[in-house]
Amino acid sequence: MTTWNLMQMERHLLICNGATCMRAGAEDVTMQIRDEIRSNHLDEKIHTSRTRCNGRCKDKCVVIDYPKGTWYSVQQEETARAIVHETVDEDAIIYSVENGERKRATHRVEGINKYKKGNGAMKKAILFVGHGSRLEEGNEEVRQFVEQTKADIDPALLVETCFLEFAAPNIEEGIQKCVEKGADEIHVIPIILLHAGHSKLHIPAEIEHAKEHFPDVHFTYGQTIGIHEEVFEILKTRLTEVGLNVNEKHEDTAILLIGRGGSDPYANGDFYKISRLLWEKLDVPIVESAFMGVTTPTVEEGMNRCIKLGAKKIIMLPYFLFTGILMERMNKMAEQFRLAYPNVSIDIAEYFGYHPKLKKVLLERMNQALEGTSTGMQDLENFRQYAKENGYEHHHHHHHH
Repeated sequence: MTTWNLMQMERHLLICNGATCMRAGAEDVTMQIRDEIRSNHLDEKIHTSRTRCNGRCKDKCVVIDYPKGTWYSVQQEETARAIVHETVDEDAIIYSVENGERKRATHRVEGINKYKKGNGAMKKAILFVGHGSRLEEGNEEVRQFVEQTKADIDPALLVETCFLEFAAPNIEEGIQKCVEKGADEIHVIPIILLHAGHSKLHIPAEIEHAKEHFPDVHFTYGQTIGIHEEVFEILKTRLTEVGLNVNEKHEDTAILLIGRGGSDPYANGDFYKISRLLWEKLDVPIVESAFMGVTTPTVEEGMNRCIKLGAKKIIMLPYFLFTGILMERMNKMAEQFRLAYPNVSIDIAEYFGYHPKLKKVLLERMNQALEGTSTGMQDLENFRQYAKENGYEHHHHHHHH
């Protein structure tokens, strides 16, 4: 590895290695430029770095020459090699700087506007963010759910789906897709139940990161599903399906509400609030809370508590949007509990899935973002504050693959 003596460096070539440019051959461009530098013994004078998306996806591949400040659009090898010698044809230049002023090449329209469809107006995009699951079936459910919800969304709006982790596209790629399709406004709507780390930090971090790349795009952020009246209607439907009449009094029935569980004490507090409100809406003696991971009480502990309190019938009620590894695990638990407690009737209800009321909540969250009344904007503000005080290492959520 060369130890860079940066004192002699005269130029830095920044080669975009964002998703779109990579698909368009940025790897080759990188190699061609580096080869040209090497074979002309210019290593001491020209340094190359790969960068993330530069926000000019349609000009793929993008190379920026500093300190001159020229932006090039590279479609063939001769352009890549010409950059090293500063002999690039006029038509491959996006921006050049003359007398300290940034000039846009005459044949290129401003930034992103250049990929308007014909002369049509710019578009507003709705970018739904699912959590993402290690179980592909769960990711497919999210995509299908958005597909079904589209029927109730103004067809003039662009609708895309992306995921926090475990599934593609990730948020960065989702945003890029919206921009490439001509969006100048992107409304990011989380399909997430509780307001916790993901919705408070991870998604805002991605939005703030994208703002740097796409300064001409206006972003808004929707709020999570949270504590919403319609959610109780969904839970009641799921209880009815396993044979509980929600309008009658039940003597020795317990409902064990089971959530994902996380490290955010406020989100866990909201979960307890939801189980309490559910108890207020039903006539059952017991509604217990339990979590699948990270925090307690565990599902076993919740189960034991229901039995100690004298329940003869227990309904496990998943507080989950779609299927996934945890749902599969919960179904196995139900079977084990039935063997362990033969004198107690144990049922497991369905997760939320494609419930029409879930569509209603998401459409409401979408409209709040479009109208500018979403509390999500406060999350962006809180995140900026947080990042200022604590720093925030921007990393993409591809972990646990």
